[in-house]
Amino acid sequence: MTLESLILLGTAITISYSLSRRLKLLSPIVLIAAGVAISFVPHAGEIELPHEVVLSIFLPLLLYWESLSVSLSQVRRALRGVILSGTVLVAITALLIALVGTWMGLSIGTALLIGACLGPTDATAVSALGRGMSSGQKTVLQAESLINDGSALVIFAVALQVTGGTARVTTLGVTQQVFLSFGGGVLIGIAMGLFVLRGLVRRGLFQSDAILANIARILTPLLAYYFAEEIQASGVIAVVVCGMLVSRFGESAISLASRVIAIPVWTLLTFILNSVLFIMVGLELPVIIRGLDHATLVHGLILIPIIYLAMVFARLIGHHAIIYSIRLLDRRPEQKQRRTNFRGRLVTTVAGFRGAISLAMALSIPSVFGDSAFKDRDLILLIVAGAVILSLVIQGPLLPIVVRWAAQKPAPESAYFQPETNEVSAMLTVLKTAADNVEAIANAAGIEDKQLIDNLREEILTYVAHGEEASSLDELLTESSEERQLRLALTQFKRDEMTRLRDRGEIEQETWRTAIDHIDVELLRLSGPIELEE
Repeated sequence: MTLESLILLGTAITISYSLSRRLKLLSPIVLIAAGVAISFVPHAGEIELPHEVVLSIFLPLLLYWESLSVSLSQVRRALRGVILSGTVLVAITALLIALVGTWMGLSIGTALLIGACLGPTDATAVSALGRGMSSGQKTVLQAESLINDGSALVIFAVALQVTGGTARVTTLGVTQQVFLSFGGGVLIGIAMGLFVLRGLVRRGLFQSDAILANIARILTPLLAYYFAEEIQASGVIAVVVCGMLVSRFGESAISLASRVIAIPVWTLLTFILNSVLFIMVGLELPVIIRGLDHATLVHGLILIPIIYLAMVFARLIGHHAIIYSIRLLDRRPEQKQRRTNFRGRLVTTVAGFRGAISLAMALSIPSVFGDSAFKDRDLILLIVAGAVILSLVIQGPLLPIVVRWAAQKPAPESAYFQPETNEVSAMLTVLKTAADNVEAIANAAGIEDKQLIDNLREEILTYVAHGEEASSLDELLTESSEERQLRLALTQFKRDEMTRLRDRGEIEQETWRTAIDHIDVELLRLSGPIELEE
C-alpha cells in the first residue's frame, strides 16, 4: 500500500466512525459503503490486502483480544455446549449452505468455501450487538465464536483442496486433519500460554517495562499462530487457547502500567483491523460486480438471500439437534437444570452474527490455483459479503426484540449462567472482606499507625453502608454527587492553571508534563474509567 492509500483508508475509517456514531448506524455497514465510495477514487482499485496477511496477521490479533475477555470458568461450566456449538454446529451450518449452494448450481468446492466462510459466528459482533443478553449467554456465544473459527478453517482447508484439486479428499484424511488441527492447536496454545505465564509474567521480565510487555502481548498471538500452522495444526485454536490461559492465570501478575496501556492499544488496533476488513470488502464489491457477467451477477444476487436463510435455518435446527441429542443421552437430574426453551434457543440463533472473520476468510481465498485463475472467487466474496450485511442489518435490530420476548418466559436457571451479579454487588463483597482484614493488610504493608488503620476501616464501612442503594461503581466508590462534581471542577481548575503557567513561560514544558500526568490521574479517579468500546 502507498502513503496515499493509507491516508485514504484512515480518512474513510474516521468519517465512517463519526457518521455511525452521529446517525446511530451499524458501523460495519457504513464502512462497507465507504469502501464502495473509495473504489470510485482514481487508482483506489490498486489498494490490495494479500490473503496471507489476512489469515496470519489480522485473524490472530482479532481473536487473541477477544479470547482475553472470555471467562474461562464460565466456559468450563458450559464446556460441552461450547464445544458442540463450536464444532458440530459450524459443520452443520457449512454443509447445509454447501448443499443449498450446489442445489442452486454452484460447484461443490465453491459451495463448500461459502459454507466454511459463513459457518463461524463473530465474537466482536456478539460483544457489540448483544446488549440485553445475560453475561452467561454472551460468554457462551463468545466462546463458541472463538472455537468455531478453528472448525471453519478446517472445512475451509478441505474446500480449498477440493476446489484446487491439490489432493484427494478422503474421510480418513479429513478425520486426521481435524484431530491434528484441533489437538495440535490446543497443545501449541497451552505451550505458548505457559511460556508467557512462566517465562515472561511470573519471572517479572516485563513487569518494569510496560512498552516491552505490550510488544510481547502483540507478538504472542502471532507466534502461537505461526508455530501451530508450521505443524499443520489450527493457528486459530492455538491463539484462543493461549489467550484464555493468559487471561485466567496471568492477569494478576501483569503490572498496572501494562494493563493501563494495553486497553487503549488493543482497542485501537482491533478497531482498525476490523475497519480495514470491512472497507476492503466494500472496495472490492464494485470491481467484483463489474467483473462478473450479467448472468453470474444475477445468479449471485439471487443466491445471497437464499444462502442467508439457509445459514440462519441451519443454526436453528443445529441448536435443536444438539440439545435434543444431549437430552437423549444424558438423563442426569443436574442436566435438567441446564435445559433451555425454544425462546432461549431463538435468542442464540439470532445472536449468531457473521462479521469480520467471515470476510477475512473470503478475502483470503487465492485468485489463482496452480496455473489456473479461480473465477468463482469474486462470486464467493459477493455472496459472503451480502450474507454478512444481511446478518448485521436484519439480526442486529431484531435481537433486542427477541431478547425481550424470551425474557417473558425464561427457561429454568441454567447452571452455567450462574452466578450472575453486577459490579456493585461484587465490589461490596470485596469491600466487606477488606474491612475484616484491614489490620492484616496494614501489617503486610509495614503500617503500624492504629489511628490510620481505624480511619481506613471506617472509610470502607461507610462505602459499604450506602452501597446497597448504589446503582454503579461511581456511586459506590466516590463521594456524594455534589462533592464529586466539586472535586472534578477543582481538579480541572488546577489543570487549566498549570497550563497557563506554562503558556506564560513561568514553568518548563517538562515540569508541566509531569504535573499534568498526576492531575490527569486524579481526574480519571474522579470520573471513572474511559469507555473505549461500545
